[in-house]
Amino acid sequence: MYKLSKTNRTVYLASLFLYNFARVLPHAILTVILLNKGLTVSQIAIVQSFYMLAAIMFEFPSGFLTDIWSEKIMYQLSLVLIGISYFIILLTNNYYLLCLSWFIYGMSAASMSGSLDSYFIRRAENKHEIKGINVLINRSTLYSGLIGGGLGSLLYEILSEHIYILSLLLIISSFMLITFGFHAENSEENNEMTSSESFKKIITELKNIKYQNKLIIIIGLYGIFQIISQLFYQFWQVSFLDKEFSKTYFGLLYVLFQIIAIFSNALFSRHNFSNLLIPLTITLSGALLISIFTPNKILFLIFIIIFLIPFNVYNNQLIVNIQKESDSNIVASVISLAGTVSSIISMIVLWIIGILNNYFEFWFVEVVLIAIFIILSLFLLILYSHQKKLD
Repeated sequence: MYKLSKTNRTVYLASLFLYNFARVLPHAILTVILLNKGLTVSQIAIVQSFYMLAAIMFEFPSGFLTDIWSEKIMYQLSLVLIGISYFIILLTNNYYLLCLSWFIYGMSAASMSGSLDSYFIRRAENKHEIKGINVLINRSTLYSGLIGGGLGSLLYEILSEHIYILSLLLIISSFMLITFGFHAENSEENNEMTSSESFKKIITELKNIKYQNKLIIIIGLYGIFQIISQLFYQFWQVSFLDKEFSKTYFGLLYVLFQIIAIFSNALFSRHNFSNLLIPLTITLSGALLISIFTPNKILFLIFIIIFLIPFNVYNNQLIVNIQKESDSNIVASVISLAGTVSSIISMIVLWIIGILNNYFEFWFVEVVLIAIFIILSLFLLILYSHQKKLD
């Protein structure tokens, strides 16, 4: 059994590496690709909001199905859906079909969320091991992101939009690896529980979430964090273009971001940040605000780096806190619930950006959203600290 568990972990991490490698290949120049397809910044925001819409509709149901069905099947479904999404992007410049593609991409992310990672979290012997599992998963995604993002910008100069063909081949490889290399333990017993008692048990435990104040607050914090997350991930290229950085450097910048994320993950693995959420919030918000008003390119880049370290650590700590506070029987459902909340907020943020950017300069929109993030986050973090004292 232990040997099988180690084999499954190795196969999963390898498949995850290939999947994320394929996913991020176009990401370093994604805004450039969409701009070259004739979309405006406002249209890009609307297109990407369809990703959030799909996540809102499907993330919680997918997590629920994972808990009562199969982690492996949901993971495979995710790979199939992202393959369809990337195939559509490869073939069309049509605005409405691109909206459809991002919707399918959101369905893929919803299926992926809380799938096979839940398989290993359920089998963790203690809460410390949960953090260790997250560190391993982060390493797989970060190193694949580093390599994929770095190569993506270089390959785009050669392959143009045909880079999506390479992504599709990697997605197929990931699918084949997990299909033939991953073997779930105790599958017959799990299927028997799913068909009888498991459904009612999960429904009962999900209803009890409303009594878990700390878990509710953490999910709220994770949702609000998407204000900053969407602002950076979806529009960092716009910010760098505004500071007159050449798009030819975007690949190198993406690699730099991944190196910072790897460093942040190593820092997170060695230290406990559960009591430092307020300082992390203030630091990341302050650094991002200063970067907006910094005219010098070098200083701008320095403050972006200062922003990214607490940004990554804060995100990792919130995810671990959600998993620790969740019952193992419903961990996939809780992760998906958190994802649904974050998707709702993300979609609202993208709509706000899409609307406000028609009337105000982008830097002003950034400042407004950062201010909202600081106020709401500090309010919930104070409540969270108070609840921890009560417990």
